[in-house]
Amino acid sequence: MTLQRLLRFEDRAQLVDQIAHLLVEALVKQQASTGSVSLCLTGGELANQVYDAMAAISSDLRANEIHLWWNWDYFVATDNPERNSLQTLSRLASTWGLDPAKIHPIPSSSVFSDPEAGAAQYAQDLADNPPIDVCLLELRADGGIAGLLPHHLASPADGLVVGVTDAPGDRVTMTPLGLNTCRQIWIMASGPDVAAELQLANQTDPTRPASFLRGEECTIWLADLDAATTIPFHRCTL
Repeated sequence: MTLQRLLRFEDRAQLVDQIAHLLVEALVKQQASTGSVSLCLTGGELANQVYDAMAAISSDLRANEIHLWWNWDYFVATDNPERNSLQTLSRLASTWGLDPAKIHPIPSSSVFSDPEAGAAQYAQDLADNPPIDVCLLELRADGGIAGLLPHHLASPADGLVVGVTDAPGDRVTMTPLGLNTCRQIWIMASGPDVAAELQLANQTDPTRPASFLRGEECTIWLADLDAATTIPFHRCTL
């Protein structure tokens, strides 16, 4: 199966701006429909740029009613600046007015003895709550997505969340099985270094974690032209 839906943008700046606006619009729409909404976030430079842009958007979003989750994080102390959740909250909290009771960071080494224990707790937290509405991910040049690298597929995980100790930096990450419980999966891709990996995902390469991602409702890929250069498309004129 090829990419379910691919949105192309001229460059990284437009990609960041449009993802931010589309995400906020999707959250507002979900709140209007059901009264509640949950968002699962990722880490990295591109993601942080999106969060900066989201924090600056004026909208009808009731941020204090959003449940925030993360699809992966480093297994380090809670106050470690490498933590994806800490980087995210430092960008959103000042303008969004988030409810601390609705923030669900991935367990850290401040509380748990090892990544596997943290993963077990986060899997239980996910199972005890409604499915996540929107999950934001980034495809990386090394074929990684969330906290998973291609070689992790050699030992497929049966659970929703796993501890990873054979990657740069111990981490806790949702598995493809866990990610696929989300209603919508949005995957960002930016830059020429990612083009080959995006093509492999489009060809459903079984060695790539991204090839296994299918949201319950939809999977949306959002890429700048540098990343999407190898993906065929048709330009229609009337």
